[in-house]
Amino acid sequence: MPRFLARVILATVLSASATVATASDALSAAQIEEISRLAREALNTSHLPALSVTVVREGKLWSAAFGMADLEQDVPATTRSMFRTASIGKWFTATATMRLVEDGKLDLDAPIQNYCPQYPLKPWPVTSRYLLAHLAGVRHYYGDNGERRDTDAERAALDAQVARERAAQFLRYTDMIGPLGIFKDDPLLFEPGTQSHYSSLGYRLLGCALEGAARMPYRRLMRELVFAPAGMSSIAEDDSRALVAHRAAGYSRGPDNTLLRAEYRDVSENLPAGGWLATSEDLAKFALAFARGQLVKPSTRDLMVRRPVLKDGAPAPNRLGSSNYYYGLGVMIGPLDGERAWFHTGGQSGATALLYWYPDSEVAIALMTNLDGRAINEMLARKIAEVVQR
Repeated sequence: MPRFLARVILATVLSASATVATASDALSAAQIEEISRLAREALNTSHLPALSVTVVREGKLWSAAFGMADLEQDVPATTRSMFRTASIGKWFTATATMRLVEDGKLDLDAPIQNYCPQYPLKPWPVTSRYLLAHLAGVRHYYGDNGERRDTDAERAALDAQVARERAAQFLRYTDMIGPLGIFKDDPLLFEPGTQSHYSSLGYRLLGCALEGAARMPYRRLMRELVFAPAGMSSIAEDDSRALVAHRAAGYSRGPDNTLLRAEYRDVSENLPAGGWLATSEDLAKFALAFARGQLVKPSTRDLMVRRPVLKDGAPAPNRLGSSNYYYGLGVMIGPLDGERAWFHTGGQSGATALLYWYPDSEVAIALMTNLDGRAINEMLARKIAEVVQR
């Protein structure tokens, strides 16, 4: 048995008992045993270094951690281990946006330059509503926008663009303006409101707009409008230079499923789209507060989970996979033919994260691991939800 896998199994035994609520408060002993079995199975079959699990049932939390937060230092994962939230951060930013809408500080349909004048005018108006729903026509990372690569010249040009963009991942940004530089002068991919195209860069633009609307730094407004009201006591900015207690080391898959240290990335340039560190408990607390109307009003929450429409009145298409799902205002919704879920996924160098809220049963499932490459998926979340709903 590989040494890293042996350490993963040992850490599972050491850390699986850590909980927030007592078993009788949230789950039965049988449910805990079954969830732990599913977690260990995922740990072993997917060769995960660590897996952090938090569930919410009847408003109460239960958490457990499995595997290793740091393989090289033999550090077991615990419920205090901090993992990258990646794109789940878009749900946070969208929630803050809608709080400002409720407060009359931001108009969803106003030109984005009203709040972020550093973003140049385009042939058509770009609005916060379109940015939230990925309908604004702002590109995603180079290589993910259908760029032509039929000829050697086209491939070389694209490779050069990708290299320049990735260079920003080694820089430390402390504001919302600098990260706009890599894309603000680029043309839109299409007229806003006519198509759908997932864009992390569009959420960077939202970060700038939030600062202008609130007249407050983005980092501060996120804590005041989202993190503090949700009780997210551990969440922290993913500062690659800072000493962050309980930060899990990140890994990638190498040949033959061997584990390698993940590629370095400073995510400060992407903070509004996914640049936070958190525990799975933080994510679950967010889902609970969002669902209960503690972060935005229930009517605002319902607007966020409603399917957006294009300018011609057609339902906005889902470009992320199955047409049975769609992207609302900062949150994914689906499936349309089964138990509903409000959710967001996240993937980044050294991390995969999932956050699900099932509104019919009022159950939340938060899963985080320190392995990238979509190391955990919706199937695991739904299996755990089925156990919790019994």
